[in-house]
Amino acid sequence: MGRSYFLDKDGIIDKNGDIYFTISNVNGPGFVYAYRKYVFTGNGLWKGYERVLRNYGVHNLVKSQQKFMFDPCQNVDFPTIMTSDIRKHLLPEQAFRHLLTNERKSFLTDYLLGLLEPVTNSRLGVTGSLLLGIEHKNSDIDILVYGCKRAEDFLTEFRGGEPDKDWLRETSINYSLEEDLVKDLYDSRIRGIFKGIKYSVHFVDETPRRYCMDVCTQKGDIRLQGEIEGECQALFYPARAKFNSHEEYELISWEGIFSSSMYGRRKAEVRGIELACSGKRVIIIGDRNVQGYIKVLH
Repeated sequence: MGRSYFLDKDGIIDKNGDIYFTISNVNGPGFVYAYRKYVFTGNGLWKGYERVLRNYGVHNLVKSQQKFMFDPCQNVDFPTIMTSDIRKHLLPEQAFRHLLTNERKSFLTDYLLGLLEPVTNSRLGVTGSLLLGIEHKNSDIDILVYGCKRAEDFLTEFRGGEPDKDWLRETSINYSLEEDLVKDLYDSRIRGIFKGIKYSVHFVDETPRRYCMDVCTQKGDIRLQGEIEGECQALFYPARAKFNSHEEYELISWEGIFSSSMYGRRKAEVRGIELACSGKRVIIIGDRNVQGYIKVLH
């Protein structure tokens, strides 16, 4: 039987047929944090579906037409869907098994198997259009890896493919970042091109998180230089790591592009919003008012 709780990057179909993806392991009372990505118009490339969130990034998400809910614990609005509006919960692990066993046919199956040939991981999933069964000839392969040890084993075993130069250019434009900074964020094990097909790899914490674990107060814009110390939690979404400057902070990024820079140990300049959360000092990257960044210092 499939799991009943929600994890990051699960698929959701609401009662209107709109398609959402979860963005957290937190399940609130009567709602799930999720963004709306596809709506059915009959004219879209994805078997009649069209993308309503065309570009990623918090600055684009906050402009989307969907329900947002104020979270008094984090003191910020989050995109949500009420559990009473959910018609179907789509599981990435189940979709991956169906592709492997030919329970669902897709022209991307052979690419997926070839891409993952070096990997001995036992728990994987697929998300995006491949999870939904609405992929088209130019669709990407979006792979999920579950758990800390599996994530680190994957990065050791996976060779990656060719560089995705489009991602470098598009990320620079979308986030208004210098090209050299974007190059420091790039890792071909996490995104690239395999035999002409683009792929991305995402890592998912397999443990649900309790709602409202911390109560936070915003303190304002902050920019610091220091050292990042990130373990496997830096690979998950949102990415979490220690940041040591004149004091110790918890660094949390809601912008997925910075996760590879938060994994491991390195000197960096960080800009974001400072929060005081239940006695901890926290820096958030991905606030609607301060876009923020992580710049690796060489």
